[in-house]
Amino acid sequence: MKKTLSFFLFTCSATLTLHAQQDPLYAQYLTTPLLINPAYTGYARNLSGSVAYRKQWANFDGSPETFNAAGSLALADNKMGIGMIALQDKIGSDITNEFQFTYGYHVSLKQDMRLSFGLQGGMVNYRTDYSGLTINPDDPKFTNQSEWHPTIGAGVILSNEKFFFSASMPKMLKRSTDADSLATGLYNQNFYALGAYVWQMSHRIKFKPWVLLRGEAKAPFSYDVGVAMTADNSYTLAVFTRDLGTLGFMAQIELGDHFRFGYVFELPTAQSVGTRFTTHELMLGARMRLFRFHDISSIRNF
Repeated sequence: MKKTLSFFLFTCSATLTLHAQQDPLYAQYLTTPLLINPAYTGYARNLSGSVAYRKQWANFDGSPETFNAAGSLALADNKMGIGMIALQDKIGSDITNEFQFTYGYHVSLKQDMRLSFGLQGGMVNYRTDYSGLTINPDDPKFTNQSEWHPTIGAGVILSNEKFFFSASMPKMLKRSTDADSLATGLYNQNFYALGAYVWQMSHRIKFKPWVLLRGEAKAPFSYDVGVAMTADNSYTLAVFTRDLGTLGFMAQIELGDHFRFGYVFELPTAQSVGTRFTTHELMLGARMRLFRFHDISSIRNF
């Protein structure tokens, strides 16, 4: 059984390399939207950042593994911001490293609405290393390679205290390589649309449903649907599903005014990789006041 699963994952990895790398999966994007939309840069009106680690399909040899760090700084009386994203995504023999700089501009509208625009740009390194596999050394498909390519992205957010809508395309360029005369996709354009709403159920409890759509050229849409309950603006529990093929549970806690910790547990269905191979995601977020116009005391729903 283990050999069958390893062969399946190796085949998936090779298929991704032949066609195109997809963006890494995230589960805590409601509290770290910068990872999918540069318009969130400076949105929080302070200096904020997060680090996260995700292990998908634990105990599955060569399964996806992602580490990311992201942060942004609000400037000009919170009307704009600058930020940075760094991540590494590994699946099988494929390793992707990204370094992105982000910029956000925020406009106040009527009825407490806020319109945010964002841009990002940087470099992506795509690398394969087949040294740990037993393969035919004459097969051009399995030649080790390492390539750097520029990438740009953009996004927009419309929000107020109760409503949040985000649309973005973090990678607007499509990149491929022709190593050894074999066309290989590095990554495609990926589109994200996120919508969430907050209901104040009582003076202590908030209810927040959300929907996330992911799109890619020549591929079916993927979606997340979830609901979260927050108590005393400090403790959050959530449940969600991804394409009805994964059931996820999330818990987050605010540690004073400066830190947030989150954990996600995902259970795949038998129709995907089987319920044995669970997914775990850890996140630590921080925020601080650096300038006089920064704010860390107010409660943010998004």
